[in-house]
Amino acid sequence: MSNTRTLILIPPSKFAKNVARDLVYGCWCKGKRIAGIQFPPLSLISVATVLKKDGKKVELLDAAAEELSIEDIQKRAGDFDIVVMLTSTMTLNEDAAVLGALKQAKAELKTIVFGGHVTAEPESTLERPGIDIVVRMEAEHIVRDLVRAFDDGGGAWKKIHGIAFKENGKVKVNADYPLIADLNELPIPDRTFLPKGIDYFNPIVKKMPYTTMFTSRGCPGKCTFCSSPTFYGRKIRYRSAESVLAEIEEIAGLGYKEIFFRDEIFTVSKKRVYAVCKGILKREIKISWICSSRIGAVDYEMIRIMKKAGCHMLRLGVETGVQDLLDNVRKGITVEQTRKTLKWANRVGIDTHAHMMIGMPGETKDTLKETFRFVIDIDPTIVTFGICTPYPGTQLFDELKSAHPEIGDGTQSDLSTLHTKSFYNVHFTSLTEEELQKFIRLAYRKFYLRPDYILKWLFKIGDLSELMRVSLAATQVLSFIRGKD
Repeated sequence: MSNTRTLILIPPSKFAKNVARDLVYGCWCKGKRIAGIQFPPLSLISVATVLKKDGKKVELLDAAAEELSIEDIQKRAGDFDIVVMLTSTMTLNEDAAVLGALKQAKAELKTIVFGGHVTAEPESTLERPGIDIVVRMEAEHIVRDLVRAFDDGGGAWKKIHGIAFKENGKVKVNADYPLIADLNELPIPDRTFLPKGIDYFNPIVKKMPYTTMFTSRGCPGKCTFCSSPTFYGRKIRYRSAESVLAEIEEIAGLGYKEIFFRDEIFTVSKKRVYAVCKGILKREIKISWICSSRIGAVDYEMIRIMKKAGCHMLRLGVETGVQDLLDNVRKGITVEQTRKTLKWANRVGIDTHAHMMIGMPGETKDTLKETFRFVIDIDPTIVTFGICTPYPGTQLFDELKSAHPEIGDGTQSDLSTLHTKSFYNVHFTSLTEEELQKFIRLAYRKFYLRPDYILKWLFKIGDLSELMRVSLAATQVLSFIRGKD
C-alpha cells in the first residue's frame, strides 16, 4: 500500500451531537455543562500535522461541522486507504457504525481509533466490526509508524507498540509505546486543516475567531474520577516557553484573536508561566486567552501577570464545597484553598469558571446545600454543574463495574441523560438521579437568575458581538433550566 492516503475524520453524531473531540477522553457539551460550546479538533489536527511533516498524504474532514451525511462521507472517503478517528465513551457506538459503513463501501479500508476510552478498553472496542486497529495513549507517533508500515506493505504493522488489533478472532494488545518525552519535537498544529468558513462557537470566549492550544501533557493528580492520566500519564511534560511563544505568534499571525489553552493544568510550572507571560508582553502579541488551573497551583502574583499578558478567564475544578467529599475522590485540595484562589482572582479582576461535580461518593441533600452556599460565597463569574460520571480508565469506574458488571464498557448509557443523570449514581450516593437532576436545574436558576448577577453581566458587555455571544449562551442555559434541553 505505497503512497498511503489517510483521512482524519470527525464523524457526525445523532446522540452525542456536541461532544468535543479536541480532548482524548471526550468532553460532553450538550448545553448541560457550558451552553452550546464547540472546540476545534486539536488532537486530530496534531496527528494530521505529524503525518504531513512525514511526507504522507493526509486530509482532515470535519463531517460534523460540515453536516455531512454517511453517503457524503463514503464518497469523500473513497479515495483514502486509512481512516483515523478520535472516539470516546459517549461516541464509540456511533463512531463504529460510521466506520462500518465506510468499510462496506470499501472493504480494504483500514480503520484506526484512538482516545481515552479505547486505551482503557481495547478488547471490548475491537468487538465492533467497523474497527480494525486501536491506538492506545498518544496517537501522533503511533499513527505515523502505522502509515509508514502500510506504505512498506506486509505485516510489519502488527509489531508496532501501542496498538491492539484482532487476529484469527483473538485480540492482541501490544506493549506500550513510550510517551513523547520532549513535546518540543511535535510540530505546531497546522490549522489550515480546519474546514474553511466554519467558526467554532464558545460562550466564554470574548474575541472571535478563537483557537485552542496545548502546551503540556499529563497530570500529577490522583482524582478517582479523572481518566486523563490513563492516556497522558501522571508525569507532566512541558513544551518550552519559547516553543509556546512561537505558536502563539503564529496563531496571532493567522488572524485568531483568542486562545483557549486546553492543558489540564496550565500553571503547574510557575517559572514557565512567568516566561510565557513576559514573552507575550515583550513581543507585544495582541491576543486574549483562557486557561485551566488547579487549586493550589496558582497564586495571586501569577494571576496578576497572567491578566497583564491577556488572560481573561481562569477555569478551576472546584467540584464541591465539602471537604469530606473532596477527600473521598482524592482531589488533594482544601475548601479554604479554593476560597483563597477565587478571592485572589476577584481582587485582580480576572473572570473565573468554577466547575462543580455533584453526586460524588458521600453526597447527601445537606452536602448539596452546602456546596451551593459555597458557590455563592466564592462568587465565580461562571459556574457549571455536572454529575459525577465514572469513565473507563478511572478508579470510580472500576469500583462501579465491580458492583454492576452489567455496565460493560460504559457505552450503553443513555446519552440523552449523561451529565444530567449519569448512570448508576446510587452506587456512590443515596440520592436518586431525579434528585440530582432537580438540584442542578435549581442551582442554575438560583445562580444565574440573581438580579445582581444579571446587572453585573450587563455592565460587563463591551460590544455587539459580546452581547450576541452572551445572549445565545443565556438562551441555552434558560432552555436547560426549563427542562427543554
